[in-house]
Amino acid sequence: MTRSFIKYLLPFALAGVLLAIALMFIAPQWFTKTTGIPLWSATGFGTQKTLEPSYADVLEHSMASVVRIYSQISMPATSIALLKDPHYANLLEGQLIDADTNEVHLGSGVIASAEGHIITNNHVIENSKRILVGLADGRSAAATLVGTDPATDLAVIKIELVNLTPAKVPADLDSRVGDLVFAIGNPHGLGQSVSMGIISGKERNRLGLNTFESFIQTDAAINSGNSGGALINAQGELVGINTAHFYNSSTSSRSQGIGLAIPIDIAAEVLRSIVTQGQVVRGWLGIDFSVFKRQYSQNVFALDQDTGIMLSGVYANSPAHLAGLQPGDLITHFDDNLIEDWNDSLNYVTQLKPGSKLKVTYRRENKHATITAILGTRPSAQ
Repeated sequence: MTRSFIKYLLPFALAGVLLAIALMFIAPQWFTKTTGIPLWSATGFGTQKTLEPSYADVLEHSMASVVRIYSQISMPATSIALLKDPHYANLLEGQLIDADTNEVHLGSGVIASAEGHIITNNHVIENSKRILVGLADGRSAAATLVGTDPATDLAVIKIELVNLTPAKVPADLDSRVGDLVFAIGNPHGLGQSVSMGIISGKERNRLGLNTFESFIQTDAAINSGNSGGALINAQGELVGINTAHFYNSSTSSRSQGIGLAIPIDIAAEVLRSIVTQGQVVRGWLGIDFSVFKRQYSQNVFALDQDTGIMLSGVYANSPAHLAGLQPGDLITHFDDNLIEDWNDSLNYVTQLKPGSKLKVTYRRENKHATITAILGTRPSAQ
């Protein structure tokens, strides 16, 4: 009986021994004596290293190039919470502000040159009596206004400090939808902050924010105080100046994830013009117009084109007036460029220098004609 039982168990015992030997080779840690399993380690949870990417090194330079801006605005009597802001108090260096006659607006800016030029939004410093700038390294300085361009909502200020960190500008100024971007600024006066997103769209216009619009759209968070700050790509390069969060006036709602930034190519040209000339000089034809739709074009003028510029007004003694254009004329071409988008056509004219010749092809009383206008200087209000 006993021998039979042993014979019965022997195969199972041998199998167990073989399994144990195999496990010693496959998973030797199961047979290692331990005194406890650490919950945390120097590399994080357990001993597994994280593979999540970090952009801290890339953004370090960019963060040093973004500043806080506090502008003192003359306003009616009001209670100003920002006067108690420790950041602003440090910038004031103990000086008193009459809270009954002044208000403090906050924003951001980007260092554009080692000489102290800073580019920001015009609405950040508009009508300011005094502008104070706080750097990422803790230094602060009063700023002077170099010039503004309300048509693009950009402005340039200057501080007298050394060892500044200008933002890096990409060699290729053309960003793409889907590119990773970071918004750096001073939201709600909290101090320097970074939010991440992508470029969601390009060339956004007809929003009624500025005269000239070609915004980058991003879902990186842009809040009050971010205005004038930097939109940075994954290489740490400046691709835009953060300007606004889209507000739908028709529904009185603030849209989620729709931030707007002025592209670097526009900002760089405005910066160059203001620094070298004190203002942005644009070509001017002197017309008011409305968008011309295809259906009206076909029915009235028998033209096969999508859009054009129907003149609703011509300014007296303007280049258009002197060249012979009249209200009711349908402009179809500037130089040899077919007018397919009125915004592009407007930008085409304003990018030309005053004194430049502009060939204008138009339709009047169902007849084509071409004239040459000598562009003037665009008034600041037009």
